[in-house]
This record gives sequence, C-alpha cells and structure tokens, in this order.
Amino acid sequence: MKKLFLLLLFVLAAVAGCGNGHVSGSGTVKYSTGEPVPNGTIFFSTPQFNYTGNITNGVFELGGLKQGDGLPHGTYNVHLIGSQITEGTEEIPLFDAKYYNPETSGIVIEVERGKKNQFEIIVEKPTQKEQKTIE
Repeated sequence: MKKLFLLLLFVLAAVAGCGNGHVSGSGTVKYSTGEPVPNGTIFFSTPQFNYTGNITNGVFELGGLKQGDGLPHGTYNVHLIGSQITEGTEEIPLFDAKYYNPETSGIVIEVERGKKNQFEIIVEKPTQKEQKTIE
C-alpha cells in the first residue's frame, strides 16, 4: 500500500511539472544605431503556428496564446510590423520593408528548453522611399 501511495505521489508530481510545454523568454529589438524600437508587434512563425508578442520601448516577451505565456521550444522565423502616426493621419513604417515578411526578414531564433531564452534583434530603419510609400 505504501509503495502504491508513493507511486501515485510520484506520478502526480511529474504531471504537475509538465505544464503546457511552453518556454519563457524575452528580448530586445533595436535599430542598428542602438536606439530601441519604440513599439510594434513581433511574430514567431513555424510552418504550423504563428505566435505574437508586443514590442514596447524595445522590449518583448515570448508570446503564445496570450502575452508572456511563452512558446514551444523550436526554431522560428521572425518578422515585425509597426508604424507611427504623424501629426496628420500619415503612417510611417518603423522598419525596413524586408522585416515585414518572415521569408525575407533574415531573423531566425531558436527557443530552447531549459535555457534562459533572451534575444537581441537588430533591425534597419525604413528607407526614405519606404517611409513615403507605406500602404
């Protein structure tokens, strides 16, 4: 009976420690000039899933279904979106156009289980032409 109780206790402890399998982490997004990106959205993509996180003052947390709940471990293509509204109603993009697409951004991150996942992402500002032609 004592062995059965210990076995049940072990199984319950193992199940309680499993969680949702997501890994926490955070990062920064800066321009190549060193300034933090003021705001935006960061996307973590795999062929099966897309996860998002908010960029605030150059900082983001790995996001899944809700902010800060982490991601499953694995390799992700990353892309970003963001713009500023000028004094009128004109939108100015915050990033070079290549960062708006996971296939052209060139940013790939590996989220690893059992490690402190902290990332530094460096991006370029949009060109003058891109600033004038945002849709």
